[in-house]
Amino acid sequence: MNRKALLLSLVVCSTTALLTSCKDNQTVIDQSINAQGHTPATQITAARNHHVLQDLPFEDRQDFADAQRGLIARDDQLQVTDAEGEIIWDQTAYQFVEGDAPASVNPSLWRQAQLNNIHGLFKVTEGIYQLRGFDLSNMTIIEGESGWIILDPLTTAETAAKALAFAQQ
Repeated sequence: MNRKALLLSLVVCSTTALLTSCKDNQTVIDQSINAQGHTPATQITAARNHHVLQDLPFEDRQDFADAQRGLIARDDQLQVTDAEGEIIWDQTAYQFVEGDAPASVNPSLWRQAQLNNIHGLFKVTEGIYQLRGFDLSNMTIIEGESGWIILDPLTTAETAAKALAFAQQ
């Protein structure tokens, strides 16, 4: 067998072995999904996430109080649709982020997600308001002498319209 044929044979065998291995691994993963539809944490992931939980002051809840300060109103069923009726933003999809972080999730990321779930219309200070949770970013409204000044009008016309309509209510 010449060098090219040998090399091609090795590549084909390696690729076949890799694909078989990947398929076998996917079968193991598919079989390990729990009742909630999640793959449980590996032992090392759970241990490292537990370590994070022990090292940081998670009992300090001041950031939650700060994030809720100034809340005027919220829409617990917040969804935004496009002209065809397709949902393009769904804040309700994040309602599962409650309680303690699962062992498979870094507790700091879980906490950040919980803080991001605090949404609605907020009074920041006199004449300045924010709409949070209507999009990936926050819309800030400043009361001007002749109308509103909008900072960061969000990422789509639909989410911006929904946020403005909510503020006007």
